[in-house]
Amino acid sequence: MKNSPLYAIVDIETTGGYAIKSKITEIAIYIFDGEKIVDEYQTLVNPEQNIPFHIQTLTGITPEMVEFAPKFEDVAKEIHHFLEDKIFVAHNVNFDYGFIYNQLKEVGINWQANKLCTVRLARKIIPGKNSYSLGNLCQNLNIRLENRHRAAGDALATVKLFQLLIDQDHEGLIISTAKNQSKTQRLPTNVTLENFNQLPETTGIYFFRDQKGKIIYVGKAINIKKRVSSHFTGNDNSKKRQDFLNDIFHLDFIETGNELMALLTEFEYIKQHWPKHNKALKGFDPKYGITSYLDQNNYLRLAIIKINKQTNCIYYFDQVHEATTTLIDLVNKHHLNHLLCTYYNEDPLDKQAKNNELKNLKLEDSKLYNEKVYRAFDDLEHKNQSFYIIDKGRLNEEKSYVYIKNNQVYAKGYFDTQFEQNLEEIVKEKDRCESHYYLMQLIKKYKIEHPENIFQLT
Repeated sequence: MKNSPLYAIVDIETTGGYAIKSKITEIAIYIFDGEKIVDEYQTLVNPEQNIPFHIQTLTGITPEMVEFAPKFEDVAKEIHHFLEDKIFVAHNVNFDYGFIYNQLKEVGINWQANKLCTVRLARKIIPGKNSYSLGNLCQNLNIRLENRHRAAGDALATVKLFQLLIDQDHEGLIISTAKNQSKTQRLPTNVTLENFNQLPETTGIYFFRDQKGKIIYVGKAINIKKRVSSHFTGNDNSKKRQDFLNDIFHLDFIETGNELMALLTEFEYIKQHWPKHNKALKGFDPKYGITSYLDQNNYLRLAIIKINKQTNCIYYFDQVHEATTTLIDLVNKHHLNHLLCTYYNEDPLDKQAKNNELKNLKLEDSKLYNEKVYRAFDDLEHKNQSFYIIDKGRLNEEKSYVYIKNNQVYAKGYFDTQFEQNLEEIVKEKDRCESHYYLMQLIKKYKIEHPENIFQLT
């Protein structure tokens, strides 16, 4: 291969699967010019930590073997010299690259390289194999593999595999990828470039699916392709991120036309599928509420409480001061007895004082008092509003709508602007959706930021 770059074909053995906590125990590097090996480097490395017994069994590398081996800091400059200005090649490249990047960084060496993954290249150049593990590929392609699970043996087998891929790469995929710093090298190993390239640069939501097609992550984006790509950049080698990337096998999306519809749809899919890699939905729920109950004397009391799953409230709030202000306003407006109202986290001494005052106070008839409380309930209900939000759709001749009915998200969808329609006529049964406190918080924020898109119903 004329004018071929130099490739550093690498394999490492480690104390575990994650670069943040585990360390390298052995490294082998073969410098390959596209036709032959022109230089090589290999060494055991003292990891300065325990080697788990199952890894000793797998690799044959024992604590005694690395006890007097150099520490990584002692060979870091030499390793960097071999890797510098080379295309980094490995089987499942992100594993080896992540460890070496992390340990070089720990000793103060900033290094980055273009990467080629022989797993990904093999899937593209020789498709249709049942397995693309190094051992199975070598067996299937009659590549001699000696000293399995030792750095030099696996790296040399990767050299032979890489040579075979070069020989069968009739479309020049390897050279173009190496020269162009292709996006494919930033993708998780199990995601194809074709799948990534199908993503649009529009607003909507995206899904990551596992090997069985199950949704494992949902996100929203102004630019779907750009946002998905951002998940795969950077050099975070934590166990959590590696597990996340390794779980991804397919990318999907839904275009929504605007950010509000994306946010509402994202929430809908998270609640429906509970993807394993999405954070818990605790932030989506209200924290406080005003509730009511009858005391032993049949007086209807109001109280501010912290929300739990068994709680039913008249009105919900995100901040305790909002609930407090609302209750005080109700007391003053409807002449309720403040002694029959409980505020959140009241001082025990204040509670006792209120109870003592109640004992010595002649209250009005409970039925008359409770009627005032019910009027206060009606006042809260009158805060409910019904309106439409009309925003841009997914196409030029389309608009999106969100219908809020009595302060609840009632329906959301799209309608064709080529046909004249009354607002009431655009709501379809298939567009009906379940409301939630979090959705109404999004709506409240939207109303403030985009009053021009609000169409109030009287």
